[in-house]
Amino acid sequence: MKRLVFLLLFIFSINVVFAFGQKNQALPDKLWQEVDDSALQQRLPERLVIPNAYRTFTVDKTALQGLLRKAPMEFTEAAGGNSPIITLPMPDGRLARFLLEESPIFEPALAAKFPEIKTYRGQGIDDPTATARFDFTPNGFHSMIISSSGTIYVDPYAVGDTRNYISYLKTDVERTGEFSCNVRNDADEFPSYLNFLPDSPTVVSGTNLRTYRLAVAATAEYTNVFRQAEDTDAQARARALSQIVLIMNRVNGVYEREVAIRMILVANEDSIIYTDPATDPYTNGNGSTMLGQNQSNLNTVIGVDGYDIGHVFSTGGGGIAQLRGPCGSGKARGVTGLPNPVGDPFAIDYVAHEMGHQFGGNHTFNVSNGSCGGQRSSLAAYEPGSGVTIMGYAGICGSQNLAGNSIDTFHVKSIEEIVAFTTGSVGNSCAVSIATGNTPPTVTAETGFVIPKLTPFSLKATATDSDGDLLTYDWQEYDLGAGATTVPNSDGDGMERPIFRPYLPSDNPTRTFPSLQYILNNANVPPNTTGGRLTGETLPTITRTMIFQVIVRDNRVDGGGVRTAPAVVNIDASSGPFVVTSPNTSVLWTGNSSQTVTWDVANTTNANINAANVKISLSTDGGNTFPIVLSASTPNDGTETITVPNVNTSQARIKVEAVDNIFFDISGANFTISISTAPNRALFDFDGDGKADVSVFRPSNGGWYIDQSTNGFTGIAFGQAGDRIVPADYDGDGKTDVAVYRSGTWYLNRSMAGFTGVNFGTADDIPQPADFDGDGRAELAVFRPSNGTWYVLNLLSNKFSFVQFGQSGDRPVVADYDGDGLADYAVYRDGSWYILRSSQGFIGIQFGEAADKPVPADYDGDGKADVAVFRSSNGTWYLNRSAAGFAEIQFGISTDVPAPADYDGDGKADLAVFRDGAWYLQRSQTGFTGVAFGASGDQAVPNAYVR
Repeated sequence: MKRLVFLLLFIFSINVVFAFGQKNQALPDKLWQEVDDSALQQRLPERLVIPNAYRTFTVDKTALQGLLRKAPMEFTEAAGGNSPIITLPMPDGRLARFLLEESPIFEPALAAKFPEIKTYRGQGIDDPTATARFDFTPNGFHSMIISSSGTIYVDPYAVGDTRNYISYLKTDVERTGEFSCNVRNDADEFPSYLNFLPDSPTVVSGTNLRTYRLAVAATAEYTNVFRQAEDTDAQARARALSQIVLIMNRVNGVYEREVAIRMILVANEDSIIYTDPATDPYTNGNGSTMLGQNQSNLNTVIGVDGYDIGHVFSTGGGGIAQLRGPCGSGKARGVTGLPNPVGDPFAIDYVAHEMGHQFGGNHTFNVSNGSCGGQRSSLAAYEPGSGVTIMGYAGICGSQNLAGNSIDTFHVKSIEEIVAFTTGSVGNSCAVSIATGNTPPTVTAETGFVIPKLTPFSLKATATDSDGDLLTYDWQEYDLGAGATTVPNSDGDGMERPIFRPYLPSDNPTRTFPSLQYILNNANVPPNTTGGRLTGETLPTITRTMIFQVIVRDNRVDGGGVRTAPAVVNIDASSGPFVVTSPNTSVLWTGNSSQTVTWDVANTTNANINAANVKISLSTDGGNTFPIVLSASTPNDGTETITVPNVNTSQARIKVEAVDNIFFDISGANFTISISTAPNRALFDFDGDGKADVSVFRPSNGGWYIDQSTNGFTGIAFGQAGDRIVPADYDGDGKTDVAVYRSGTWYLNRSMAGFTGVNFGTADDIPQPADFDGDGRAELAVFRPSNGTWYVLNLLSNKFSFVQFGQSGDRPVVADYDGDGLADYAVYRDGSWYILRSSQGFIGIQFGEAADKPVPADYDGDGKADVAVFRSSNGTWYLNRSAAGFAEIQFGISTDVPAPADYDGDGKADLAVFRDGAWYLQRSQTGFTGVAFGASGDQAVPNAYVR
């Protein structure tokens, strides 16, 4: 046979593998270009916001304006699927895509007066949890993006600059200076409010978007912050209005997602923006005085019936607002004043906060330090320390600060209060409701557990959304208790109080208490402070009943669907802490060895907790994930002997968790597992002795029959007629696992990690599992003939990737052709091999004929798979061995099924055929043998991937 090896021109497109979790595309882009801002710093020194970290971009202003003009109006037939796509630059240099719609926050008459001021909204495409608000005004373009990954802003680089922009994270801008917030009238002053507070802490919102007419007055001092030297009074008003629009568009972005509320600026908004401090009707530096002034002024200028909620922006006076004002006689009693009234701190920490009071939200922090003094609400103090949600006091409570700024979510208590007020008899009396067409998600939470003190635990929610929206989860403690004055805010003094802080929502339905970093690095005892801030997480130490709530959001930009669910956790102080005691240091284990895991039961088998059994799992990534189950259920007696998986890691951790409960512990230090050098890994080796086993699958009864070379015969019922067998080592223990592929679903019976079923692929895909990342575990992989694309799912990390390599009619021939320990993508096409080697790149090889059966394997033991074919017409094997060269061997007849594998464990694949229940093996070390095993109609397992 002639052999011709040649490099081929790349005749089909190959796309680089990318992780499924990567949500954005890389620059460049026609709209945005990244630039070095060193020159801009000299030329444009007047800047309103200078984040700690940011990236600078220029925008094609003409293209941007053209794109914005194409935006359809929200809630119209033209919106939705036909909306144009806008890209926004991210702080990491990538782009995120959003569906763009115009979303006015002006009454029509105001919009007609100021056509140059427009507002928009966006729904994330790459990240469906992301919602965005945009505005385009004479002050430039602004955007705010809220997602499960955090909040991002795009703002003009400097004052008056509408070409250059910065993209930055919310967390990279901190508020400066002190701020005081005074709230007027606690709930007891309005007893009617209590009549429509929900009896249970479950909240549902989002079927209707409630709109309120908003009048925002601006003191002359506020207006003059943005006034430029050459401006007329009318121009100064327009600039201040643009800034008010920027602030309120961002506030609306939060309120729409959190509580389905939108505020629309009234028609004569420009008549309450003042330019002369000597004649405006406000005492700029006195918030309390401005409350009454604003109520009187708006009633006079706008008219009592011309607005639903009023507020005044100033440069002094701090923040003050009346609880539950909208629709009532005190509806204009809200003030926000800062010397530098710009950016996210002003919009979210202050304006959204003060308007939160107006809509019924009380303070949620539980301390009295710094500016928190005298402002704690006995009705809503559900957050430790300063609090960190919008109705908290993040950044202004001295040693009790959880963060420098608020996160842009409400505490569940605030959502409860605001939704109750705005859907009740008072706050709903003036709102206009717009049906969103959105059905809020449904959710249930794990509840009713009894756990030991000082022991980590996890809470999990289960949620669905009939609209198919991607959901996020926000677990929060819901305990109202004694106030705190010392760091940390624990219950160690015997007093019940909130001890776990809120975080941003996540797409993970499970929250671990305390955060995993404190379990792994601090032996379950979070430090009192982290980064100079109160940590805000302490494990319970006393017998108490703790209540948690999970907020599930569907993150719809047109009025977010929200639903909450409670969970009760009882703490038993007579038990705990439950602790893993061994391994608990940096020991060395060897794969396949027997080791003992021990833990302190700590009275957790008592009648209160009754944790009779525990599950033991192994992590190989430092405790971040625990994919390897060492024992699914064993008595909770404090000791268990386990078999160590034959894996290689220096970041091993052991987790012992209660079965049918939520508490657990993780060993306190990374330790090492080294791979045992005893057995050689071989394909189709079911007992892990380094030798492939003679084995068959019988479709008639779904039975696997295996003649293990060390452990003898075994039979396993797993599968059914029509299944494709997909044996491979899915859990990395050196043993081939029984597995089948059925119409896009994988069913795996892993020898170490147990059964699992995974939907991955379609009925027409060709399954081709292999170890593409070199971690010793086979990934799920399919080749899709319809488009020549490979799809791969890592079971350990849950990361998805794909590569376009091949075309319709190709036969997949995955193997490690370059010997680097990673499987290579490869296809066989009419006698040609096309191989994308992971280390050495693409190669094309002409070897074989169209009717041949490709049988790649390492026939010469050099660690590299060899190109090889079996020709049924003459029963001949043709091998193109990478070290030993070409060989032509007649072994078999036309009806034989080729089944090459390393049957004698010498590292070299052996020629083998299966014929009507008989095996014929030409072993490279021990020579020829014949084995009667199987029956006519059986499938030879080592033939699983020969096509």
